[in-house]
Amino acid sequence: MRRYLCRFVLGAMLVATPSAAAQTTTQLWANVTFSRVQSSTLMYEVDFEPKALVSRPPDEPDWANVDVTPAIEFSMVPWLDLVGELPIGFTTQTDEIDTTEVTVRGGARFHLFSRQNRLLLKEKLPKRRLVIRDLFRAELRHFVYSNDQPAESTGRFRNRVELLFPLNRPNLADAGTIHLLTDWEWFIPLSDQQERFANRQRIRTGVGYRHDAAWRFALLYIWARSRDTTDEPFTTSENIVDFQVKRVW
Repeated sequence: MRRYLCRFVLGAMLVATPSAAAQTTTQLWANVTFSRVQSSTLMYEVDFEPKALVSRPPDEPDWANVDVTPAIEFSMVPWLDLVGELPIGFTTQTDEIDTTEVTVRGGARFHLFSRQNRLLLKEKLPKRRLVIRDLFRAELRHFVYSNDQPAESTGRFRNRVELLFPLNRPNLADAGTIHLLTDWEWFIPLSDQQERFANRQRIRTGVGYRHDAAWRFALLYIWARSRDTTDEPFTTSENIVDFQVKRVW
């Protein structure tokens, strides 16, 4: 398992090697998530995600963004979860264009190893120490602009392969668990949309801490690269620090 994890991380690092011609930005993100576990199969969630630009090339404008994402997750079988999300995003740009995005997103999370129900809690435990899963989502995105530009709609697919491994406990769901995580996500737009960082590849790696069933924390480094159209090479490289807090009821 450790050998497999190391190979995946190494491969992700090789993919993440930035192009010499790519412009680089530094960003700071945060995620504050509130989750309600309704039953062993149903969960509701709301995520607040502000994003800020810390450094940028001299010819690039400044910007800031916040996304609010209500979501619902249904555990259909031990190896499959169905996911539905309705993100609403607001982007403020200094080029006198503000963007509002409303997205309808749905998909499925596939668990390589089946899970088991946890006694006394509405939660499923991974059967193995190493957790490998894949999250596939399709989304319909609608953009509204603050100037006289007409509203636009477009579709996009995205797929994320995730690996998690506990360091100090035998299981990720144990209180006090510190774990490593890494994932790789590819965005596949159906058309070339006029937006900031439209066509992406994204790699995340970091450390998570589960204080107890109610509180979870994570600190991630995210590397992403973007291009304006599907025919162009990747032209922007983003270095991102993301701090996450999750409260579960």
